[in-house]
Amino acid sequence: MKQISVRQCGVLIVMCIFANKILLMPSLMYEQAKADSIFVLIVLFLLDLLLLPIFIKLKTTYPDKKLYDVLKDKLGVIITKIIYILMLLFFFFKCLLVFSITYVYFKQQIYQNEFIFIAFISFLPVINHAVVTGVRAFSRTIEMFYGIVLAGFIACLVISLFTPISNPVFFTSNGKMFFESLYNHVFSFGDFIFLFLIMDKIQIKKGQEKHLYTYSIIGMLLVITLFYLFYAKYQVTSFMHNNALADLLVFSVQFNAIGRLDIIAMITIMLITLFQMEIFNYAFCDCFLNIFPLLSKTYSVVVFDIIFAVLYYIFIGKYEIMVSSTMFWLPYLAIFINYILPIILLIIILLKRRRKHEKKTNKSNV
Repeated sequence: MKQISVRQCGVLIVMCIFANKILLMPSLMYEQAKADSIFVLIVLFLLDLLLLPIFIKLKTTYPDKKLYDVLKDKLGVIITKIIYILMLLFFFFKCLLVFSITYVYFKQQIYQNEFIFIAFISFLPVINHAVVTGVRAFSRTIEMFYGIVLAGFIACLVISLFTPISNPVFFTSNGKMFFESLYNHVFSFGDFIFLFLIMDKIQIKKGQEKHLYTYSIIGMLLVITLFYLFYAKYQVTSFMHNNALADLLVFSVQFNAIGRLDIIAMITIMLITLFQMEIFNYAFCDCFLNIFPLLSKTYSVVVFDIIFAVLYYIFIGKYEIMVSSTMFWLPYLAIFINYILPIILLIIILLKRRRKHEKKTNKSNV
């Protein structure tokens, strides 16, 4: 079986952590919880981080099994397919949200008008190819560009220090604002759920689990630093700036004789977006093939492309509709996928270990 290494798994984690958090989210969160949004972000990251030990325990308990087979054995085919339908929707709307936010960013920064057809023919063949070639192929590609992405991200953070910044004002929001922000933005998290889908394709040797924590913490610290510098730079006007990573470079796009530096943000955002859409498209197609096992990868890719194009044009063509959806009805889906499903998996692990312990006890008594 073609498996991916812990390092490749780690870079996938970092890309998932960056998803939907580095452009619009700092602005949206500031509208609700002001600079205390950093604490909201930390709480959501901590909740996500709790999923990692559950994943590691599940992988250890069922080292060669697919998630679908584990759920089918314990919950039955019908419930498992319902769960996979919900995950399919979860990853599809994540992909759609990534595209919607980045599309608006590039439209504002480069094209100044609609270029949706160019966008479709630019990214769809690339992410479709990633699905067809498999997780090992595209994870190796992401691994190759990981250093460039990280360098670009850090460069944007460092360059922002050359502009006027001051400490954000904290503790200005009340409890209601804090918890509403937690709920409204929960859909943009669940960064480790993708790992459960590909658990049979990840090769983790004994002692390598700590590397997953290292990659996770690196990604989270970079996003927290981005939030802090963004609020330090814009203060009370943070809600007006919708492209956080790129907006850090505003007022510093000319640096000595180097010229415009916003190209660093553009390239970094472009690569991150492409990799995120590959991950979420693969997750969608994996769920689709488990729901309809008689169909092929090619069929799943075609279905994704058609649904994606139709929904974007007819239903979610307006940027505001997609964003509002992630804050009102998609959190219900996210709460189940991000938290209830891992709890179910944790119960399965505990029951498995309990039965194993009972068998050992019975044998020793005999």
